[in-house]
Amino acid sequence: MVNHSGKNGTQNGERPPDDVLRESLHRYASLKLTVAQRLENLAVEHDYHIKKTKLKELNSQFDVPTVRKPPPLAVATTLIMDKLDEDINGANGPDAIKTFLAMDGQQIPRSTVRTVMKDNTPGSAKTRYPGNQDKIVRKNLTAIGVFQELHFDGHEKLCSAALEMGPVGISIYGGRDKGSSIAADLTVVPDARQAVVIGHWYLDFLEKFGYFPIQITVDGGSETGDMYAAHVALRQTHTADLDPIRWPPMVVLRSVNNIPIENSWKWLRKTNGRSLFEWIVDGKTNGLFNPGNQMHIHLFHWLWPKIVQKQLDSFQLYWNHRTPRKDEKKAMTSGVAPIEIYRNPELYGLKRLGRKVDQETIDRLREDLPYSREEAMRWVPDSFDDAAHEAYVTLCSPKLEPRRGWEIFGQMAELLVEWHNEDEIE
Repeated sequence: MVNHSGKNGTQNGERPPDDVLRESLHRYASLKLTVAQRLENLAVEHDYHIKKTKLKELNSQFDVPTVRKPPPLAVATTLIMDKLDEDINGANGPDAIKTFLAMDGQQIPRSTVRTVMKDNTPGSAKTRYPGNQDKIVRKNLTAIGVFQELHFDGHEKLCSAALEMGPVGISIYGGRDKGSSIAADLTVVPDARQAVVIGHWYLDFLEKFGYFPIQITVDGGSETGDMYAAHVALRQTHTADLDPIRWPPMVVLRSVNNIPIENSWKWLRKTNGRSLFEWIVDGKTNGLFNPGNQMHIHLFHWLWPKIVQKQLDSFQLYWNHRTPRKDEKKAMTSGVAPIEIYRNPELYGLKRLGRKVDQETIDRLREDLPYSREEAMRWVPDSFDDAAHEAYVTLCSPKLEPRRGWEIFGQMAELLVEWHNEDEIE
């Protein structure tokens, strides 16, 4: 019998292979999970039930970083300053910087981060004061379970109208679960105003989770038509037990009232969204991007969405694993990381309300859309995609980060001159 109590002398489950265990332990450290959360994750993910002493041994064996053994101050200062350089708007406080460093595998005490920030960016704390920030008015949100209601919306602060760099732009579409508060998905898309694009995005979302929510909440744009049709079809075939009056498949709100997802966009702008915007428009300011050059347009759409997606993935990790402050005024759970509520809703008085959906059903729903996912999600012509990928690999696949975006762009542009045949890449 498996011994889930952790007592010595009996089996606690089969230990995962070293490479798997090392990756998991380093990931837990990067997400700043507590000891209890790490033990719980080992049990859930690997059916490996151990106690604190064994965890400590494993952390030592696999050199898992800890704030108790931070890098030397000079090294820590350099790492912190690198993160501050990326945040050119100075919007992130010590907690956010510490979290982003941890996600890179660098465990540095908050006190050290705060001291370095105070010494090197003395005025930034005042700019982050809540009274200086734009606010969306909050309502007292309620939910009885996870995946009861998903809030969806597009984010267009990097679209062509916002960038003013000619025909190039990057749209983002995302969803947030009201019950757990997790940022369920944040994805770059070629056009967040096209119904077929958002239709395929929703089906991608279903593939990712294997569940669909009882209700989707949107702000009523025409881009939600295909998503609505797919969701209603699922409700009709999988939730015959639910009264559509009490449990509506979709609710349309004004954008400012679609609070959960709008609040996510606010935090995205605060953590790295504004800096992303500045890094991108630097190509216009410094003459690195020519909107009249078709190759430049294709290269922008090949490169920058990948950079933005990595930033979205980073923000999603940060948001889902951060522990917010306890708020006694909230009707729902507070003071707990969203990912913990999502994984263990029963511990917080919530139910699991999502309904399973299989791949065959998702594939049938895709067939009902006007054109394929490949067409809907295509950023550049296939011939240019192949050429750009070859150029990128030739450069040894440099790390895709905003501050190096235009440097990589310039290097790739030089290699792509030989492919700059308008008949080929248009």
